[in-house]
Amino acid sequence: MVQEIVAAGELSCGQVGEKFPLSQPTVSHHLKILTDAGVIVARREGQHAFISVDRRLLQEVGAGVPARLAVPGTARRRRAAGKARRKA
Repeated sequence: MVQEIVAAGELSCGQVGEKFPLSQPTVSHHLKILTDAGVIVARREGQHAFISVDRRLLQEVGAGVPARLAVPGTARRRRAAGKARRKA
């Protein structure tokens, strides 16, 4: 859902629901979880709610991921590949 919302910039709740083969209550449940987690924000305009992603939060999280996950895993894979080549 987050990828669809990011790609569009902003979607109404109905538009989000149209993008997935899920019931409206299920979509609403997922949107509530994402809102409670601070990943998405909703703005009301009359009777309609428009959903967008908190890009600042995603940038902060995304900036920390490579530094914490990618480097150690890459180093381990390189060592394992080197050991495998030496055995062969």
